[in-house]
Amino acid sequence: MKIRKRNSAPLILFALFLGLALSACSGKEDGGPTPAASSTGPARILVEVPHPTKDPYGKYDPPITVKVVHTANDQAFWFPQGDSIDSNIYTRRYEKDLGIKYEFLWTSPGSQAAEKFNLMLSSGELPDFLLVNKYEFEQLYSAGLLQDMTDAIIDYANDYLREHLTGEYQELLDCAARDGRYYGFGAGNAFIDTASVAWLRKDYMDALGLSEPKTIDEFDAFMGAIKNNNPTGLSPANTFPLAVRGSDQGAQDYIMNYAYYWMFNSYPAVWYKNSRGEIEHGMFGAESRSRTRAALAKAHEFYRKGYISPSFSTDTFDLMVENLVQGKATVSFGSVWDSWWPLPVTLDNNPNADWLPAAPPQAGSDPVRMAGNRVNVTGILVATRGSKYPEALVKMSNLFLDLNDDPAKMEFNTYNTDPVDSNQIFMAYPLVIHNPAFNIDALHDITEAQNSGDPSKLCEAFRSFYDTAMTYEKNKDISGWPSYRSYLKDGSSLAVTDKFIQSNMVVYNEYVREPTQFMVENEPTVKKLFDAMAAGVISGALDISEFDKFISQWDSIYGNTTTKEVNDWYKNK
Repeated sequence: MKIRKRNSAPLILFALFLGLALSACSGKEDGGPTPAASSTGPARILVEVPHPTKDPYGKYDPPITVKVVHTANDQAFWFPQGDSIDSNIYTRRYEKDLGIKYEFLWTSPGSQAAEKFNLMLSSGELPDFLLVNKYEFEQLYSAGLLQDMTDAIIDYANDYLREHLTGEYQELLDCAARDGRYYGFGAGNAFIDTASVAWLRKDYMDALGLSEPKTIDEFDAFMGAIKNNNPTGLSPANTFPLAVRGSDQGAQDYIMNYAYYWMFNSYPAVWYKNSRGEIEHGMFGAESRSRTRAALAKAHEFYRKGYISPSFSTDTFDLMVENLVQGKATVSFGSVWDSWWPLPVTLDNNPNADWLPAAPPQAGSDPVRMAGNRVNVTGILVATRGSKYPEALVKMSNLFLDLNDDPAKMEFNTYNTDPVDSNQIFMAYPLVIHNPAFNIDALHDITEAQNSGDPSKLCEAFRSFYDTAMTYEKNKDISGWPSYRSYLKDGSSLAVTDKFIQSNMVVYNEYVREPTQFMVENEPTVKKLFDAMAAGVISGALDISEFDKFISQWDSIYGNTTTKEVNDWYKNK
């Protein structure tokens, strides 16, 4: 079966793709003196200047031309007839409002971005502005190829951009701070955008009279009931309630998914402060490893009971989705955005299908906690060395936020996502940046509208989400199901996650710098060892004692050194 992909969730989710961009300008604006860097360190430089000191939208006259590059998933957006990557609503608006024309040094699909970036570095032909990841930022900074952006940010960042580079989201600025100066500013999103939940096949729950499981024993009974009484008529031999894939895993993927391990208070991809006040790895640290061991042992028990497909270790993502569509799998630990992809394909196959996002059940004596970054830095906007007008990058970001994010100014349905055909035209823009709190703001505002019964005060974007959700709630129009299961106050994935946030039940990652060279070189090795061991333990091909052998390998190959690196950094940060 060929799985048909849909558009994904609006706005912030798509900040996860990597784009690159440049600008080259020809004249410098006049202006007053620029505030000097604060002696109190980079965290206070912007805070000490609460408003821009110069016009954040100052138009260049005559217009300037900037060079950029573009990488994105071309299937996620398209151009109306007559438009192209070189001429579209963004290129025209930027020239009209800012006097900035931008041209592309090169464009490529997102999958080829890293290769194109390395070729660009080798050629020595760099654009003025780029959206880079943390690794690329370090490459450019270490080579002395980045422009100091401190004055440009202080002078030109509008109030909306300032608000989301300071306070709770300070990491989006600190990620580009070196020696008390800013060499760019971050694009990213909040924890709520990258959380995971348990997705439960609600129409099956209703048919069998099942309630949302709160404990591991209830979860066991829940899956047993579905396996033995599958509402589609599938026999127990063809029903494997827990969706698991062991193939095509990414570098940060773990068999069973993050939310599964959270049930056991094991935290993938997180370095957290343990009971001794030390920073340790959330899965394999001194206090964490026994919890991860218990999680794998329970997964093997689920496998023995027939809750996991016998072919899971070789199943790809598409095969796992096929099991969901056919009703063989009815429980999926996945992203808060799975209501946008891949779960909607089950509704395409069966319009009466439904999935309920739920908190991961509690496996031990300690309550479940979610885990992740307070702020996820998905990219860093930088100006390359020699850029004559770094302030142009800030102005461009101001305008993009106005069009896409700012409730008072946004033209969301035109410049972000078309409410009729779901065209995500914002991805045509090469330097995407968003308010990291956009989706949590949407949840809270929509909740208020639901409570009051009055959605009229919602901004254009949030009203679009609300109206779309209502098409499903009132008319069972499946096109509205993704919004329905994302943004409403009850039964939505963001609402589930927000309860953890509001209750301070999130373990936040304490290590927020870029990986060290040792991590980059050695983490892939231990990740492969874990993947092979975990698949063997879950299937029963290996005894659980193999986990203990893996921990010895993790310590010697990776853990001892990285734990020291992380704690040394934490003490000195």
